[in-house]
Amino acid sequence: MKHACKHVARLTSDSFERQLSLLEQMQLKLHLAMCGLCRNYHQSIKTMEHVFVYIREHDLKKDDQLSNESKKSILYRLKKEKMKDAGMHKNH
Repeated sequence: MKHACKHVARLTSDSFERQLSLLEQMQLKLHLAMCGLCRNYHQSIKTMEHVFVYIREHDLKKDDQLSNESKKSILYRLKKEKMKDAGMHKNH
C-alpha cells in the first residue's frame, strides 16, 4: 500500500470521528478522485457508518432484533450504495 493510500485510509477513519481540516479535506477529495481502491474503501466505511448510525438511532439492544422493515431498509441502502459504486467503475 502506498504511503498516500495509508494517509487517506487514516483520514477516512478520522473523518467519522472529527471534522477534518480544510487541507485534510482537500487531500482526501483529491486522492479519492484519482484512486479507485481508496474510493471503494472510503465508500465501504461510509456505508458501514450509515448502518451503525441507523442502529444507534433506533436504540437497538443486544437482545433486540431488527424488524423486517428495518432489515429491508438496510439491505436497500447497501444495494443502492453497491449500485452507485458499480456505476462509478463503469465511468472510470
